[in-house]
Amino acid sequence: MRSGVSDSGVRDVPASIENRRGAKLLTMVVSARSILTAGALLALAVGTAGCPDSSPPRTGLEPTSPAAPRPRSDEERYAGTYVYTGSDAERAAIRTAVDHATDGMVGKNIARGELMKRSEVRPSYALRFDGKGNVTVETPGYPPETSSLDGTEAPFKNKYGDALQNKAHFVGGSLLQESRTGDGGGSTQFRLQPDDRTLMVTRVSRSPKLPGTVQFSLTYTRQSASP
Repeated sequence: MRSGVSDSGVRDVPASIENRRGAKLLTMVVSARSILTAGALLALAVGTAGCPDSSPPRTGLEPTSPAAPRPRSDEERYAGTYVYTGSDAERAAIRTAVDHATDGMVGKNIARGELMKRSEVRPSYALRFDGKGNVTVETPGYPPETSSLDGTEAPFKNKYGDALQNKAHFVGGSLLQESRTGDGGGSTQFRLQPDDRTLMVTRVSRSPKLPGTVQFSLTYTRQSASP
């Protein structure tokens, strides 16, 4: 024995010192890793939150996209004045239609004359809507024809003195005007084309006294509004 310390005790001192150093080093490593992990989590949190918004605050005065225009109603589309711009071929087609409708009947010439008179080409049509569900069809030299757009019949006397029951309504985007008498009837269909300028007018006359039906179409063009 030396100084009351065994050889094994002398050897145990350095080992104890080494163990404490190892534990201290391990603690430092663990602390360093904890710091790195916390830093990584903080960076991830900042990245998830994103960078501060650098755009200027909205004042509520910024321009907005214009709202889609409201589709026009049939009344708005059809309102206006239309003048006849058809061809000689259209006029000839009227004579052909009348001849066909009266072919073979007794008193053909008289009937043909009356039908030609009532089938004359109107120089223009003015379609006016009062916003209360009524339409008025006007032509210079003809009495104005006012009808409810709900199809209700109303009495009317035309240019030739015929007593009629008139009605009008929109059907499939076209304005249809119908009339009837005690011995027949007819119709006028106003059909506006996609260009919103060209108006096709189809007129039909029928009677149980006629062998056939008179039908023909005429072309009208919207008259530009005066500046």
